[in-house]
Amino acid sequence: MTIISNVNTNDSEYKALLAEAIRLLESGEHEAALKHLRHLNPTEMDGGGNALLGLAFFRNESYEMAAKYYEAALKTQPDSDEWRDMLARARANMVAEIQRPVPPIHFFERDTLLAPAVNTQKKLPEPLQPGTPPAIIKRIRYMLGNSIGIIATGIMNGMTLLWGTLAGYRDRIWTNWYRRGIFLGILTLAYMRECLNKNNLRTTYPADKLVGFQPKNQKPPDGVTHFRTADGTWNNLADPKEGAAGTRFQRNVANTAILPESDDRLMTPNPREISRLLLTRSESMKEIPFLNLLAAAWIQFQNHDWISHGENVSWEYHKIPLSEHDPARTKYRQTHMYVPKTQPDPTHTAGNEQTPITFINEVTHWWDGSQIYGSDQKTADFLRSGMEGKLRINKDGTLPINNDGIEETGFTRNWWVGLAMLHNLFVREHNAICDHLKSAYPAWSDDRLYNVARLINAAVIAKIHSVEWTPAILPNRCLDIALNANWFGILTNLFRSRRNRKTVADINVRNPELGGVVGNPIDKHNSPYGLTEEFVEVYRMHSLLPESLTLRTISGQRPVETISIAETRQAGSSKITQRMALADLFYSFGKMHPGQLVLNNYPKFMQEMSIPGNPLFDLGAVDLLRARERGVPRYNEFRRQLGLNPINAFEDLTDNKAHVRTIRSLYGNDVELLDLMIGTLAEGHRPTAFGFGETMFQIFMLNATRRLQADRFYTDDYNPQVYTQEGLAWIDTTDFKTVLLRHYPELGQTGLANINNAFEPWDTEMPLDPERHPLHSLY
Repeated sequence: MTIISNVNTNDSEYKALLAEAIRLLESGEHEAALKHLRHLNPTEMDGGGNALLGLAFFRNESYEMAAKYYEAALKTQPDSDEWRDMLARARANMVAEIQRPVPPIHFFERDTLLAPAVNTQKKLPEPLQPGTPPAIIKRIRYMLGNSIGIIATGIMNGMTLLWGTLAGYRDRIWTNWYRRGIFLGILTLAYMRECLNKNNLRTTYPADKLVGFQPKNQKPPDGVTHFRTADGTWNNLADPKEGAAGTRFQRNVANTAILPESDDRLMTPNPREISRLLLTRSESMKEIPFLNLLAAAWIQFQNHDWISHGENVSWEYHKIPLSEHDPARTKYRQTHMYVPKTQPDPTHTAGNEQTPITFINEVTHWWDGSQIYGSDQKTADFLRSGMEGKLRINKDGTLPINNDGIEETGFTRNWWVGLAMLHNLFVREHNAICDHLKSAYPAWSDDRLYNVARLINAAVIAKIHSVEWTPAILPNRCLDIALNANWFGILTNLFRSRRNRKTVADINVRNPELGGVVGNPIDKHNSPYGLTEEFVEVYRMHSLLPESLTLRTISGQRPVETISIAETRQAGSSKITQRMALADLFYSFGKMHPGQLVLNNYPKFMQEMSIPGNPLFDLGAVDLLRARERGVPRYNEFRRQLGLNPINAFEDLTDNKAHVRTIRSLYGNDVELLDLMIGTLAEGHRPTAFGFGETMFQIFMLNATRRLQADRFYTDDYNPQVYTQEGLAWIDTTDFKTVLLRHYPELGQTGLANINNAFEPWDTEMPLDPERHPLHSLY
């Protein structure tokens, strides 16, 4: 390559060379632009030339070289905020090694998705031999619980239907359950949930087919009656792929409301413009004062157990235009942002099915801890130690690191240090459960210890989410009682303190309200279980994340350090956990707050983030695009479909006049165009103490119960024969605080010791501020 020397940065040849490089970049020919610019001698270029060469390297995902040239540019023009910002982004991407695909790229294959479930499983342990028949007193208690349950179910169903029919649950637009007192509020919530169960559970498979188009009358393999499988098959012995990895997302709206958008409609209004004007965070993040940052990491940890559309296709893109006044247009020399399309469902036959479009879930739909254990047998086997049922872990208690610098665990997409912390924690919890079971059953094999410990660990996680995380983000007293009743039952809540509650009571009333969903009969409400596209959309909670982390040590002997979250992604995560104790990281998160789920509070780093293969990616715009692409109704129709009243004007949505003006500038006066995510973030009319609005809550309310009630291992088989008596006791006595202190006892020296719910701020000042600890008085 010929290097042009003795460059005069003011002459026309130099300027023409830079102009040609800009043209190539704007036309998407970034490799050609880089080749073109490398004819120049870098030592003789001015700041603009160095910055342009830095951008060419950035667009080619050569982030180390990009940083080098932005550094050179800033030496000549140190006051350029744009170049300084690009230098920070390049450095963060370099630390995170963001150009590496994580996990390795793979796509769904039709033959694999349609393969019989019977052929997918490693042999599970034989079920334990039944013990001695229960004593007469236990049989009497069982019959008493059954009898009370039959009577109570009739009474509760009748009361719920009568009250809901007479009183309703809506005013002109918004719901009103939270203004009715605790008893009537809970009764109203029960009625709303029953309406959703009746009207909004819709399968995406043809009515005459099993889930995954499986052949009928397959014989269940040995062991599936008592243990979860790696890929989620055989939870339902009669419909073996129900809820399994590689099956379709279901829907919560009618097929007539599923209208996947394309062409002009897909880009109306422009999702990048919506992101810039309605999502961009102001200089300071609006914080949730009653939560700590573990709550933000936790919900992503849960999402990775439940939902993933897998790899997006790399050969087809949506092109989002960047407007003339979009700073990214000149900053990145791009006229469009390119968004890979969602991977299609290879089992869907267009025109021959009632559901217009379907998509595949990469992970199991069940609440089974698959983010830790994996959603396929190969991953599950790889993560095991082969000894005493345990998962592999380093001597220092951290997870092993693979060749890409990523922790080895069941699910690693969208990886960052917050996820690494929770994966480390619950792998330790699994191994501690194995030790507990081994002490009680010393003759058990590695396989049996692993499988029973997995059941217990998954239930601990489900319980923490049900009775701790959800009340923490929605600290409404009525809802707290309802959520605890979901797990334990109203009677247990009434007659036992929080610290002495048993999920399966001595007299277990077989009614989901009085006796709790867990440990009572399964109920799928006549629809095969599976999480839904609508469920995916309401869990877009990126506004919870701050721009940076403030890292502290428990001892206080190291200075406080601030690090951008972008630097903690992918390989950046292990670089932090290898130099900082996990206990200190948990302490740091316990002292930080997440962001409010409101407009103009979206993380800025996510609006100009880089992902493997794509240096410029506005996740806010993509959040909007995905709902349109996948046929999820826009805000008003979404509300109608879920039994809520639509808004008639943007003023109905919020009293914030500035927000209304901006919304109208983008959507005109057409309330039917309003995007689901924008509408939910804008909702100013929220139930008392809610961290988000009622539209999202409809989906939460439906699925908070269904995730448990449709799963055999939380209902019919939540018993000592499957979990062991020791396992049930472990679940009953464990909460998030217990898990943290069990594995990091030094956290007892922090504010964690003062609080009951570990998702609340870890404050040391006593007495605790009720504004920051609204649920504390309930413990």
